[in-house]
Parts: sequence; C-alpha cells; structure tokens
Amino acid sequence: MLKFLGNRSDYFRNISKLVAGTSVAQLISFLAAPVITRVYTPSDVGAFTFLISIAGGIGLVAALRYEMAIILPAENRDSVNLVFLSLIIALFVSFLSTSVLFIIDRAFLPGIIRNPLYKQWIYLLPALIFLMAASSIFQQWFNHRKEYKALAYSKIFTSAGNNLTTLLMGYAGFGALGLWLGNFTGFLVVVVFFVLIFYSRYRKDIMQFNFPLQKELAGKYKYLPLANTPQVIVEMVQSYGIVYLLKIFFSASVLGLYSLSLRLLQAPMWLVGISIGQVFYKEASEQYQRDGNLIKPVMKTIKTSAAIALPVLIILLTAGPWLIGFVFGRAWTEAGMYARILAPWMFLDFIRSTIHQTPLIIRKAKPMFYLSLIGAVLIIVPIVSGGLFFKDAIMAFILLSALQCFYSLGIILWIIALARKHSLPRQ
Repeated sequence: MLKFLGNRSDYFRNISKLVAGTSVAQLISFLAAPVITRVYTPSDVGAFTFLISIAGGIGLVAALRYEMAIILPAENRDSVNLVFLSLIIALFVSFLSTSVLFIIDRAFLPGIIRNPLYKQWIYLLPALIFLMAASSIFQQWFNHRKEYKALAYSKIFTSAGNNLTTLLMGYAGFGALGLWLGNFTGFLVVVVFFVLIFYSRYRKDIMQFNFPLQKELAGKYKYLPLANTPQVIVEMVQSYGIVYLLKIFFSASVLGLYSLSLRLLQAPMWLVGISIGQVFYKEASEQYQRDGNLIKPVMKTIKTSAAIALPVLIILLTAGPWLIGFVFGRAWTEAGMYARILAPWMFLDFIRSTIHQTPLIIRKAKPMFYLSLIGAVLIIVPIVSGGLFFKDAIMAFILLSALQCFYSLGIILWIIALARKHSLPRQ
C-alpha cells in the first residue's frame, strides 16, 4: 500500500513539474497572442499554417520513430545510442526530404517557388525539420532519465523564443514569414538548451557512442519504423490533411481562423497533455516491465486528463465566440465559433493523446495503424462534404467535430480494453 502511494505521489509530482513549466509557457503565449493577432492577419496565419504543416509532418517522422525506443531499454548505454541513431537518421531525412520537395516544386508546381515567402521558406526547411526531430529525440532522453525539471524549462524557452521573435518580426513587417521565423527560433533555442544539458550532465553516456550497437538496436526496434511510422503518417494526414483541404475548398482567412481556434483549443490542453503523456509513457513502461499491469496507469491518466480538460470545454461551449473576440479583436470572433464547434472533439482527443502510446508498450502498433486509417477517412469526408456540397465552413466543422468525437471515444475504449487484456497475470 505504501509502495502504491509512493508511486502515485511520484506520478503526480512529475506531472506537476511539467505542468508548471507548461503553465509559464502558456502564460507567455497568452500574453503575446492578443498582440500577435493584431499584428498578423488571418491570411498571414493561414499561409504560415500551410507551410508549417509541411515541415511539421516531415519532422514528426524524420527519425523514423526510433526516438520512441529511447525510453524502453533498461541500460543507459542502449538509450544513448538510440539518441545518436535517431539524430543521424533525422539529419539524413531532413536534407533528403528537402531535396525531394525542391525537385517536386520545380518539376510539377512551376512558378510557386517565385513567391518570395515560399522561396525564403524552402531554404530554412531542412534546418527546421531537423530541429523539430532533435527536440523530440532529446525530450525522450530526458524523459528516460526522469529529468522533468529540464523538460519543464524547455517548454518555457520554446514559448519565449517563439513568441518574442514572432512579435519582433511582426512589427518589422515580415508578415507570414515572421510567424515562420518565430517558430524556427523557438525550436532552435530549445535544442541548444537540450544539447548543453545533455553534454554537461551525460558525458560518460556520450562516450559510449557505438555504431555497431546502433545497427543492432536499429534491428531490435525495427517494428517502430515498420509499424509506427506508417501510423504516424496517417495521423499526420489526420492533423495536417485538414489544413490542405481547407486550403483547397476555402479561403486563407478561413484557414487562419481555424488555425487560431485550434491553437486556443490545444494550447491549454495539448501541451499539458504532452506532459501527462510523457510521464505516462515512462511510468506505464516501467510498471508493465515490473508486473505486467497497464490498466492502473491508463485509468489514472484518463481521469487526470479529463479533470484538466473539462473546465476548458465548459468555457468554450458557453462563451467561446465572445471571449475570443474580446481578447483577440473583432476580426477573430469567428474563430471563437469554430472553437465552440470543435471543443467536444478536442476534449476527447486530449484524453486520447495522453494514453495513445499504450500500444507501443506492448508492441501492438499494427492494429493502431488500421484504426488510424479510419480516423483519416473521418477527417477527409466532412471537409470535402462541407466544401463540395454545403460550401460552408461552419457545416464542415460541425460534421468534422461529430465524427471525430465518435472516433476519439472509440480509440479510448479500445485502449482501455487493450490495457485490461494485458493486465492479466502473466503465465
């Protein structure tokens, strides 16, 4: 009993450290947002959202998901070599993908590169993709070492670097490029922070660099690039496919308003959710290796995330349009309507996101891939229907939110059933 209470106390203490850092990061973003929305137009935000979705999508899979293995080994030597393996792959993929994009752009989309924004963007792309991947890789390392204070500070530095640069570039008249440079600076700052801490605290681990071992580990965890990478690509379609479809069927302003509403929905919930998810992945992995029990950490995490997200859901449902219009300016009032419509989906998806790594712990990534395909279809259908048949963004978002609520709830119930099944006494 005392052991359980001690583990429970550690669980909430670790979450509280990350949530504290997230709270400061969100306070910075909250204070900057009303100024940013008055410096940048919905069209600027729409253009930025389209561009960053491309970089973010590639950055998400740049390490072929080997970073997700960093937390799994018991030996630090294996974990640190997985860090190096992930960084090497990410560096290669970032430059390869940029070359492919550049060739595709010149061969199949002639003329778009002459747009000044796209021309400046494409040269920053490889560096941004690598920084995004490196940030994720180091987060997994520091999570493995339970360095939650460092992870908390990283969130603050990311937010400060991003928002300060975005404001400065906005006042300098950079337009959508200012948003891009702000995002780039945020990732650059946090990666430099991680590298300095990594080098100063873990020199002995760094000295265990072993390329043959990295090849061995690549084979041992090959199920991650084989099974989890396709799943992440499908999930990327779920996230970024909306951006591309809105770009096709609606105006840049609609995309910008959607982007702000999504940012407001995700800001108070998803970054906290990332904190909860990081602690869950570490704690659940350890508990599963120790006694084969998964249902306790899964249910505990669901209850914690639901309690955090519920107040945000209530506020947005009751006063979303008025609140957002008051804070960010009348030009953004419609974003509040979008936020109200999408809030139920974001509530359930927030809960799902905190436990979505459960299948990786028990090596059940393939079923999740097939479920993700269903989710991708349920993203495409409502946006296409809203654009082609209803020709109305509001109707598209209503259909999107309704279908995704059913999907997210289904995934949560499936993960609970999976955890119960794998919490039976081992034979």
